[in-house]
Amino acid sequence: MNVKRIVATAAILATGLGTAVATAPAASAATIGTCTYNYACLFYNSSNYNLGAQFQHESDINDYAGAYFSAGQYGSSGAGVEVKNHAASVANGDRYWQVTIWERSGTTPWGNHNIIRPGAFADLGVVKNDNAAGTWQYAG
Repeated sequence: MNVKRIVATAAILATGLGTAVATAPAASAATIGTCTYNYACLFYNSSNYNLGAQFQHESDINDYAGAYFSAGQYGSSGAGVEVKNHAASVANGDRYWQVTIWERSGTTPWGNHNIIRPGAFADLGVVKNDNAAGTWQYAG
C-alpha cells in the first residue's frame, strides 16, 4: 500500500471541502490511451478535442509545476507544455483509488477540485486549465 496515499486520504477527509465527482464504468479508463493500472493520466485537451498530449502519475503530486505533457496515442497537441493549469481531462486507471485534481498546490492541496473515481474518465469541470495538484484517496 502506498503510504503517501494513506496520508493524503486522511488529510483530504479532514478538510470536508465540496467536490465534483466523475463516475463511469470501470472499463472506460482502460480504453484511454496508455493510462494503465495504478496511474492517473491527465490530458492537454478534453474528449471533444482528441485529448492530445498526456502526463501520468501514480502517487501524490502536490504541485504540477515542473511536470510536462508528452506526445502519446492521442496526439502531440500540448506536448512540452507544463501540466500546471493546462489539463482539460483525466483518466483514472486504478481500480481501487480515486484521484482528486486540485485548484491550489501546496503541502496539502486545497480549493476547488474534481474527483475522478476508480476506472473513470472525465473532462475536468471546475479545475479545467486551473489545476495545480493531484492526490489519491482509497475508494474501496
